[in-house]
Amino acid sequence: MSPQQESQLLSDARTGDRNAFESLIGPLRRPLFAYIYRMTTNPQDAEDLLQDTLVRVLESLPSFRRESQFKTWLFGIATHVCLDHLRARKRWRLDAQLIGEREVDAGGHEEIMSVVSNPSFVFEIREHIAFCFACVSRTLEPEEQAALMLREVLGFSNQESADILEVSEPVFRHRLSGARSIMGKSYEGLCQLINKTGLCYQCRGLRDITPEQNRGRDLVQIEIAPGVPVTAESLLDSRLEIVRHADLEHGRTEPLHRMFFESLSVREESR
Repeated sequence: MSPQQESQLLSDARTGDRNAFESLIGPLRRPLFAYIYRMTTNPQDAEDLLQDTLVRVLESLPSFRRESQFKTWLFGIATHVCLDHLRARKRWRLDAQLIGEREVDAGGHEEIMSVVSNPSFVFEIREHIAFCFACVSRTLEPEEQAALMLREVLGFSNQESADILEVSEPVFRHRLSGARSIMGKSYEGLCQLINKTGLCYQCRGLRDITPEQNRGRDLVQIEIAPGVPVTAESLLDSRLEIVRHADLEHGRTEPLHRMFFESLSVREESR
C-alpha cells in the first residue's frame, strides 16, 4: 500500500467509513494476531485481545495525528493491550515445558498421538522452536518480553520500539539487552539443540513419535554462520532468525502447539 493510499484510507476511516477501516487493517491483521498470540501464548486470549485492540483503534482513530506510521501506532495500541493483560498474569516458570513433559509421560500420549497422526498435520521443528521461544519469553517481565518481540522478531527500530513502549531509547536498549541476556542464559540450560546433552523431548522426541509421513524437515542443532564464534549471543541470534520466519500461528504444527499453549497457560496461571 502506497503512503498516498494509506493517507486516503485513514481520512475516510476517520469519518466512519468501515470499508476504509477494513482495507486499512486487512493487510496487518495477520501479523497483528501473530504478535499478540506470541505475547500471550494463549489462543483464546489472543483472539480476545485482537478484538480489544481493533475496538481501541477504531475509537482512537479520530485522534491519530500521524506523527508515526499507522502500523507503528497500531502495534503500539496492541502492545499496551498485551501489557495490561500480562501484568495481571503470572510469569511462567522456566521449567514450565519440562513440567508439561512429565505430565505427558504420566499419561497424556493418546491426545498427542491423535493430533500428530492426523493426515493434515506435519511436525515442523522450526515452528516448534518458535513455540519454545514464546514459552521461554513468558518468563520475562512483560516490558522486556515486548522489547524483545518488537525489535528482534517484528523488526521495529530501536526508536520505533521505544516510542511504542513510551520510554526513551536508552531505556529501551537497556530492557532489550536485559531480555537478550536472560533468554541466552535460559536456553543454555534448557535446549538440547544448544547443549547437546541428550534427547530433547520437545523437538527430537515429538518428531520421533510423529508418523514418518507427517514429519517435516529435520534440524539437528542450531546452526551458526561460518566463522562466527559460538556464544550465547550468536546462538540466540540464530534462533531468532528461525523464530522470525516460522509460522507459529497458522503453520502445519499449529494444532499441537495450540493444545500445549492451552494446557501450559492453565497450569501456570493456577499454581
